[in-house]
Amino acid sequence: MNATSTSIWQIAFATLALCFCLGLENAGIAQTEPADNVASSNDSVQSSSSQSGSSQSKVKIGLGGNVKLGKWNPIFIEADPSLNPARFEVSVIDGDDTPVTFSGDLIKDAANPNHYQAFTRIGRTYGKVNLRLFDANGDQVDELTPPIRAYDAEVSGQQDQFRKSTRPMILTLEAGTKIKETIDSASTGDREDRRIVISQGANDLPVHWLGYDSIETIVLVTSDLDRIEKITTQQIDAIEAWLKKGGKLVISMAKNSASLIGEGGKLARFSPGEFTELTKFSVSKKLEGFAESREQLIPIRGEPIEVAGFSTLVGREVLSDGKGKTLIAKQAIGLGQLYFVAFDLDTERMTKWLGFNNLVGKLVASEKSGDEEENQAQSTRGSSVSHFGYKDLIGQLKAPLERFTLVKFVMFTWVAVLIGLYILCIGPGDYFFLRKFTKKMELTWITFPLLSLLFCGLAIGISRMTRPDKIQLNQLEIIDIDSIDGRTRGMVWTNLYSPASGSCSIELDSNHDLGFKIDSELVTWHGLPGDGLGGMLTQAKTGLLKSSYKQALELVSGERQDIRLKIEELPLQVSSTKPIFTRWWSDNPVDIRSRLKVNPRLKQLTGTIKNPFDFTLYNCRLVFENWAYVLERPLEPGQTIDIATNTDEKTLKGLLTRKVVDTKTNNRSNNSPWDPQDMRITRIADLMMFYDAAGGNNYTGLTHDYQSTIDITDQLDLKRAVLVGEVHSQGSVMKINGERTSDKYDETVTIIRVVYEVDYGTKK
Repeated sequence: MNATSTSIWQIAFATLALCFCLGLENAGIAQTEPADNVASSNDSVQSSSSQSGSSQSKVKIGLGGNVKLGKWNPIFIEADPSLNPARFEVSVIDGDDTPVTFSGDLIKDAANPNHYQAFTRIGRTYGKVNLRLFDANGDQVDELTPPIRAYDAEVSGQQDQFRKSTRPMILTLEAGTKIKETIDSASTGDREDRRIVISQGANDLPVHWLGYDSIETIVLVTSDLDRIEKITTQQIDAIEAWLKKGGKLVISMAKNSASLIGEGGKLARFSPGEFTELTKFSVSKKLEGFAESREQLIPIRGEPIEVAGFSTLVGREVLSDGKGKTLIAKQAIGLGQLYFVAFDLDTERMTKWLGFNNLVGKLVASEKSGDEEENQAQSTRGSSVSHFGYKDLIGQLKAPLERFTLVKFVMFTWVAVLIGLYILCIGPGDYFFLRKFTKKMELTWITFPLLSLLFCGLAIGISRMTRPDKIQLNQLEIIDIDSIDGRTRGMVWTNLYSPASGSCSIELDSNHDLGFKIDSELVTWHGLPGDGLGGMLTQAKTGLLKSSYKQALELVSGERQDIRLKIEELPLQVSSTKPIFTRWWSDNPVDIRSRLKVNPRLKQLTGTIKNPFDFTLYNCRLVFENWAYVLERPLEPGQTIDIATNTDEKTLKGLLTRKVVDTKTNNRSNNSPWDPQDMRITRIADLMMFYDAAGGNNYTGLTHDYQSTIDITDQLDLKRAVLVGEVHSQGSVMKINGERTSDKYDETVTIIRVVYEVDYGTKK
């Protein structure tokens, strides 16, 4: 082999070695092929029966066969009577294309022998769900594969399929299908974005609130009393727990009111006030106006309609007949909202009325704001932001949470210069040095490895200088304190940076740094909506040898249905990030009493507010209906202020959209355009918390459907005011491998919202 060919081989080998060293240190999250239990989305699963031979067990997943990505989905199991299973394990793919196994105790369906329920989250559209059942001794007794079809596949007779994480789902509990068909017919937009309406019977209802995680609204009609009586207390507890955590429930009730919401009634907990008697209304003009119908529901001297009567009303009256009878009322229950329709929606007379479709549509629709002219302009502008890789507001939060102060990325220019210099040194440089100074060309076998080691060491050194050597965390936490219900909810978005490969366990420290004693928490993976890079709809599968990890569910039965979940053996790659999403609940740590009321003459909020905590609240604003009362100074611990003299009153929408006066257009106020590249966490959080009040999609050009329960705009019209303030100290603290990580946080933003009851002076 001559010197020229030797140099060529040396250059090629050295270049590969240097690139390997650079790539090793700068590697991101490795993505791999799914594990053995994962199959292509085109795989056809013919049966949900057990694969273990003679077992007759059956399994279904999702509500109505709809499996929503990134949300908790119920698993309904009809076990072989001979098995007596006690625990489950279900293996799926998470939102980061990593295999994960959820495990826990099976929940028995009290109304159906040998029927059990379990829960799982799925992050990708490809793959099988592998379910294993174990007895009380820990021995596997069965293995099943729920039959999930391809994503939104239009296959006749095949309804079990994956659904987008941002696609709204509505559950109707009715004897027929009229309300379901009505909502279906009113749904607009692209096929993949239209609402999904599911009609379920009592046998297919989850018995834990986690099973309703994918549902936006539940519609419950009660004219068929026998059907309602089949719904167990266990299932009603689950619906109530889901409602308090931010759900929306619509109940229609008239003729069976006495037995259902009277003293001791099964649905008495959902009554909007003290039930008195069943009455009738005969003037339907107000209802026709509400439904925008030109057809009369009750003609002159026509047969009146039954309506439930109440002596008091806890919430707000949405609609009356004009003669003192409440037809529709709404109220807050926890952080959720309940619409009570005081007449039966599913009677033949009502369903044949031309205004029925509009009536049902108004009851289940989300309340959006914004004028038509602005809606069109902002919608046109907003439709172009999807090229940033996300279409949902939660996707914009990903970028700032992935920025770490100590993580510096080496520009490609420097990498190219280093490689070019390396090639010059081991090629012509080495050749001329040996030829001129040593006269011994064979010494290249010494100089070549020395140069290679030098440049590899330089590359590794530069890489390590631009990376921290310890785990780093970024975090946004939004804490909601309900002074009426006495419960606190926390939602935490955490991004973990790992400088080295390995595995770890992650849990939430139950001793919150702000004084909350956490009694229920869900720590799990966080998926990104959409089909962009890393999105849950992407079909890209890259990388090799990805390890799986575990999550053990501890489900608690009873009315409150507490839950615990942590991450175990999570695999981490070199210089990688891992998004984590946590929800937690606690009793309120302090007694919070409202001193707020509405001035009946000016229709303004008056009274005082007090900081009940032992820490300062910054950037405070009290939000009520369409108004924001901005505090002039930080609210110190224990400090009480008067709203009339210590706040600046602004419109809530103007505050959220940063409305400014344009002197070029006759001093007309204009919204500041939403910037899809904005990296300010607090700015993004403002829109997440009051998305509808800001104008929703019309202002941002983005949806907010994946984690919409963080938006509590609807609470502002339910006799409630919300104090929003920032805390300049640590909130929740993650524990990694059992150790607190207080010293590992790079950036943390903690926002507190206190929900107060407002006194309107009179109760209807």
